[in-house]
Amino acid sequence: MKSKYVLFAALCLFYCCKEKSTGFDISLNSKIRLDTIYISELITKKPIAKVYESKETKTVELDFPTVANIYSKNNNQEYLTILAQNKNLNISILPDSSLTTNNKSDSLINYLWKSNLKFIQENSSFLFTTQNTDSIPILFESFRKERENEINKFEDQFSPEITEILYFQNDARIYSFLFWLGRISRGIPPNNSYFNFIEKIPEASNTLKSLPDIYLYKYEVEYLRKNQSIESITDFLKFIEEKTNNKELADFLKANYIKALIEMPSYWEKHEKLFDTEVLTQTLNSEKTNIYYNLIEQPSSSFYASQNGEKAYLFHAEDKFGNQFNLKSLMGKVIFIDTWATWCGPCLNHRPKVLEFAEKYKNNDDVEILLVSVDSSKDKWLSFLDKENKEFAKNLFIERGMRTEFGNNYNIKSIPGYILIGKDGKIINSNINEPSIAVEKEIESALEEK
Repeated sequence: MKSKYVLFAALCLFYCCKEKSTGFDISLNSKIRLDTIYISELITKKPIAKVYESKETKTVELDFPTVANIYSKNNNQEYLTILAQNKNLNISILPDSSLTTNNKSDSLINYLWKSNLKFIQENSSFLFTTQNTDSIPILFESFRKERENEINKFEDQFSPEITEILYFQNDARIYSFLFWLGRISRGIPPNNSYFNFIEKIPEASNTLKSLPDIYLYKYEVEYLRKNQSIESITDFLKFIEEKTNNKELADFLKANYIKALIEMPSYWEKHEKLFDTEVLTQTLNSEKTNIYYNLIEQPSSSFYASQNGEKAYLFHAEDKFGNQFNLKSLMGKVIFIDTWATWCGPCLNHRPKVLEFAEKYKNNDDVEILLVSVDSSKDKWLSFLDKENKEFAKNLFIERGMRTEFGNNYNIKSIPGYILIGKDGKIINSNINEPSIAVEKEIESALEEK
């Protein structure tokens, strides 16, 4: 496998020297009324272009090939594309509002994305119950080869750089799941032979920018095979530098690691307990020269703003009657916020307990329970409330709330999310995992504060 990547890297170098243009054209074809179409880098979310009208053509400069996401604001449609020099992007919106580009390499990268999910669902019973965990990577290796053969059928239609991305996406999507299953779901020790598939992951190259996390997971396994535990965040950052022979790629991986610690701490259980505002401040100072420092800035601001003892962000929302709500109106009360969505299974599982809180405190003027929906569809939210027919708590709606100032200021990158605010308007706890007796005790203690 390593020789395969080396070969394509060499061919890319040759072909790139031949290219004169450094850009590509974007056009849009739609027979239906459409929202703005957005194109952004898959991992960094860096905006690349917006297309407003059908038949509109835009020319975009491109430094290097990348995987991007095409999506609409209101229809919640997504489609992956590989952007490369001289590969024009022709987007079509189908009658059902779904997106496509009618490009074979894009069809393949979407196939790799969606077939991964389908394969996991079809084999979920085995994956989560088998005691022979070594058999799991073997099963996925067969699936990886099957998809590689599919890429091989069309390889001569693509430039070497596009083919390299397809091979990498095939491998990385499989390895990403295997890491998640072993590290988080099954809790398999790093020294277990289950993780020997890390030997198949090649040395870091520019292609990793389309799915970098597998290198961070690989480095964690390698680090823990040498050490009993993660000694410090600084130590692991140094390990990333040592294992990555390219400074730019090391910077990219370090920036993504710090960002993930803030936004997805559940994926970094062995690291998260070493991470707090003091460590973040030290890390930000040490990473000032990081080329990708911009990837850390917004998550860091959210992290600081959401920490216990900070003033709560005074957000605006809408109630089910269309009335505007401002958190400022509740200052002086103890406030418990449940951030949820109608499509979120864990949110719905925990909701009965939150409603118990609401019923318990419904006659207490010093406590307010807020159920803040971050759904993309107001209609789905209203339909859910009609069926639920519970009036104990204050139901509020912030459209796509995780992507707004509300989500940024409370560092809400996944749901459910629970926040407790004291009478003084300061955050008591922004890292509540689930509503529980312990949370009730926190509410009672907050009520006793003068």
